[in-house]
Amino acid sequence: MSMPPGIATVTLNGRYVRPDGTPLVGTVTFTAPALLTLSGADTIAAGSVTVTLDPSGLFSVVLIATDNPNSQPTGWLYTVTERFKDVSSRTYSIPLPQGTPTINLADIAPADPSMGTYYPVVGPAGSNGANGADGRTILSGSGAPSAGTGADGDFYIDIAAWSIYGPKATTWPTGHALSGTPLISSVNGLTGTVVLTASSVGAEPAGAAATAQTAATNAAKTYTDGAIASEVTRANAAYATGSALASATDRITVNETAIAARQRQTIRRGGIPDLALSDALYSGTAPTITTAQTTTSSITSAVKYAPPLVTLSGSDVRGDFLFLGATDFQIGASAPDTSYALPVSRYPHTYASGQGAWALEFVTDASVFELRFKYISSASVYKLSIDGKPVTATPVSIGGTTTGSGHMLKVDFGSSAVRRVRFDLYTVPFGGIYIGPSASLWRPVTARGRLMVLGDSITDGSTQNAGGGVGTWLYKAARMLGVTDVWDQARGGTGYITAGSYAIFGDRLAADVTAYSPDVLIIKGGYNDNGGNQSSISTAAASLYSAAKTALPNAQIIVVGPISPTASPATSITTTDTTLRTAATAAGLPYISLVTGDSRNGSGTIVSTQNPYITTANATTNIGVDGVHPTDAGHADLARWMVRALAPVLPL
Repeated sequence: MSMPPGIATVTLNGRYVRPDGTPLVGTVTFTAPALLTLSGADTIAAGSVTVTLDPSGLFSVVLIATDNPNSQPTGWLYTVTERFKDVSSRTYSIPLPQGTPTINLADIAPADPSMGTYYPVVGPAGSNGANGADGRTILSGSGAPSAGTGADGDFYIDIAAWSIYGPKATTWPTGHALSGTPLISSVNGLTGTVVLTASSVGAEPAGAAATAQTAATNAAKTYTDGAIASEVTRANAAYATGSALASATDRITVNETAIAARQRQTIRRGGIPDLALSDALYSGTAPTITTAQTTTSSITSAVKYAPPLVTLSGSDVRGDFLFLGATDFQIGASAPDTSYALPVSRYPHTYASGQGAWALEFVTDASVFELRFKYISSASVYKLSIDGKPVTATPVSIGGTTTGSGHMLKVDFGSSAVRRVRFDLYTVPFGGIYIGPSASLWRPVTARGRLMVLGDSITDGSTQNAGGGVGTWLYKAARMLGVTDVWDQARGGTGYITAGSYAIFGDRLAADVTAYSPDVLIIKGGYNDNGGNQSSISTAAASLYSAAKTALPNAQIIVVGPISPTASPATSITTTDTTLRTAATAAGLPYISLVTGDSRNGSGTIVSTQNPYITTANATTNIGVDGVHPTDAGHADLARWMVRALAPVLPL
């Protein structure tokens, strides 16, 4: 498709290979602002462009230049998302100025996106015609430099007299001797010709450290091997006799023992943390948080960092936020909604429907900031996290008063420091962040790719838990897995053959899931279908799994079966669980059963097992008074249960 006339473009090329030169397989997505107005060409651009690497790992794409005249917003960047098979994804930002009409991505992509955003800078031409002015140098020769030697700024070393001259400024200055009076009179108290030994500097003899390290390693290995062997012996005995292990409430198999050993190694490598500590609260000094019904900042000379599409005025700037769990922002059609943005990346994709659960992150050195929002109802809640740790265990009310009115939520730390701030929001139209004029705000990067769930109200939340979707197992499990970009693409009442008030999973796949390219997709549901025809469920599941695999060739897809809200599952639930497990195995997808506690790989082999999610011991605590949905305690328990179930089927 040709670009409309009047729009400056840049041709971007790239190649991706493994260290041995083998081409990578995957996609690269380039996302512009939610709406880019190009008034000079009477055109509005929106959305993203995804290119698929060819068999050689190459791609080429023509994109709108980021500095087109008469464009709004100005100074914008492309968000680049790389997703490749068996390689961690990453996201970063790049400009594409029209002054460089053809450029290779390797010339402008950051080596490490966590170190910030890199920009291509073209310097002045040097004497050899290349970019960049000639640098200064150090020259040498026998004798003092002549007047015509070197250029201004150069240094010169006389290797006969061992004197140094410079820097040159039209003429050479007087030289300085590099020899003669010793610059160093002694070394560690020794004079003359000095030869340092280990004892001279108080060091251990050569090889002592290596010997000690080897001894320590062997001791640690002996201890670890002994512990694992003991665990295997104990597990085998318990498994053979059917007895429970005294130190564990879960059923442990030999497979589970091996997995536990790998997880302990992963913890040492910074992987999945100890589940008892993984969702710890923020331990720093808690900020003072207040809410006021106003749209005027209480911060002196505050600068508003506005969300996408909201009109800028005065000192306002466009906020460089990291939006997570949602995208495709819109503003309302009339005031006051024109001042508030909401994502519309979940069915039915309208501003009025509300995205429900989503998050934003930013880094700031401000001692105090304010979040502007429109108050919807008592369902409007938030969860604040600082430097990756939540301030509260569950989402809390955002504290509005008059429905439909603008409010400011003020967060005062009392002192300035660089902090990474995250808001998990539920039913909260976003109007921007306000900080003082001397403070700064910038966007962080995501961690560990994009995790998404296509599901029902067990993931999207209910009246039995605080905070709707941001208070369910998904957000808690994501923190345990170290994932920041977590997408709740679930809708209550839906399923494989049950539409509820929305649409069945299959009808939501393209618009809600594949359009946003998750790295890991969990299809979790079946409870709302358990009263239906099992043949129909099987057919719908097979079709959904096939479509998902085709549309997301680089994503890992995991199927999770229906919940049983009691310790004695109804026959319809166990049958539905079996139907979905059979369909998942036929599709080569891992399957996790909440009913049996088993985790199976794509071949259908059990790789881990634990107690069913609901037992006689926890049913009263974990399931709410409606008899179906988890409570806050139930979601916390389900998060730990899911991380344990997911660990053996996720990539190492």
